[in-house]
Amino acid sequence: MTVRFHLACLATLLPYHQRPAALEAWLDVDRVLFHMGFDPPPPVTETVLRLGSARLQTALAGAVRSHDTQRALLALEVPEVDAALRNNHQLDYETSCLLRLRNPAAAALGRGYQPGHHQRALLSGEPDLVAAALVDRRGEHRATTRALAWATVRAHGGTARVREVAAALGGHDDPTDADIALACAEADPEPFLDTAVERRLGTGALLRALRAVHRKDLAPRVVQRAAGRVLAEPYRIDWALISAARLGGRLPRTAAEVLVRRPDCPPEVAVVLRTGQPARPGRRLPPPAPEPVAREPYQPPRSTWVPGWKPPGDTGPLGESAESARHALRTMTVAFDAREDPAAITLDHLGAVIERGQLPAFEVAPLVRPASLLTSWVGQGSGWGSVSHAAWSGRAALHVETAALLARWTDGGVSAGRWVALGSRLRHHAGSLPELLAEVSAAHLQAPAPSDATDAAGGPDGPGRPGRSGRSGGLTT
Repeated sequence: MTVRFHLACLATLLPYHQRPAALEAWLDVDRVLFHMGFDPPPPVTETVLRLGSARLQTALAGAVRSHDTQRALLALEVPEVDAALRNNHQLDYETSCLLRLRNPAAAALGRGYQPGHHQRALLSGEPDLVAAALVDRRGEHRATTRALAWATVRAHGGTARVREVAAALGGHDDPTDADIALACAEADPEPFLDTAVERRLGTGALLRALRAVHRKDLAPRVVQRAAGRVLAEPYRIDWALISAARLGGRLPRTAAEVLVRRPDCPPEVAVVLRTGQPARPGRRLPPPAPEPVAREPYQPPRSTWVPGWKPPGDTGPLGESAESARHALRTMTVAFDAREDPAAITLDHLGAVIERGQLPAFEVAPLVRPASLLTSWVGQGSGWGSVSHAAWSGRAALHVETAALLARWTDGGVSAGRWVALGSRLRHHAGSLPELLAEVSAAHLQAPAPSDATDAAGGPDGPGRPGRSGRSGGLTT
């Protein structure tokens, strides 16, 4: 995963039209190149969407988390990309709904199944989406969920639509689906469909569920919460039957206390639920329960990760002059921070030197060692954002100059073997970026002809499969 992070940051710094070739070469070595635990930087995603092959887009679709990127991939209408999205376990609800509507049968076979999305689609009330969700027989849903879904399909499409969806199911493992299929087999299915739905959504089913959660060995508060969960299901309540059940002593008191708080409870039924007796003539009925206040959806605060301008910080071991900074960069390696070595040159020191005007970024970038620290610091998403939102910063200047180094190296195009060699050497190369690029070029010149298998593998050393490694040194902050 660390290797993939370094390669994604490096791809951000490559010239726009060179990125697809590099990503294709790295994808040959690592088929799950984009599985990093987070999305690639925006320039990489944009390049894949605009210039990438179907293979690159499919690889991105299998790992992407961003909702906007998922819908952009869906808009491509490429079958392989759609299949990868269906297998993506991080698919958002709206994209999963669009996939269901596009191909219900294929969506029912996707490996990225999320039970919460499935249930939400069944209860959505949108007939086409509900019908597509009914075709998917996975998951264990409450009896009321699938019963309401069938009722929605019937209400908008009639018996013909119900028969069509029931035929598309094939098997009928769910009891509700089995009852619907038997009803559709009748010459006049209407009364049988009414019975199948009433058996699971009617007031009788509600009373049975309320009596089932009423246990004397539990505290009343626990029983009330369980009854509240039952009433959250889409039962069809006949308040006259509820009143009769309370008068007949067949409704537990805890259930009555929960029912009386519903806003749709009629006043005369509220009297019966509270007292166990019918309302007396001439006595005023209680006012209906107030409507519950709808909760406003949580809106996360706007991101402020790009800092405002601030005075340059401490230059540390780089000193106060251009000569001292050059000498330090030639003789010392750079660290991400000073936690391991308080005397080390850190990335903050580099930014301070550039912002003070002590040393220009085009001189700093070729001297930073190791190369992976430079490319991954300025190439990740926040470093790319600094170019637009904090152009005054030393990090933004280093981003531009590092990209210029790579642009000069890739002038005229780079073969797949050189991309693979660059990717395999990047993380463990101790020298600067120009030294790394020179080493890759020299290895390519000494390699056999392109027809040889060793050149296809990226030179005599071979690309090597990126091994598992530890943390990326905190570069993803």
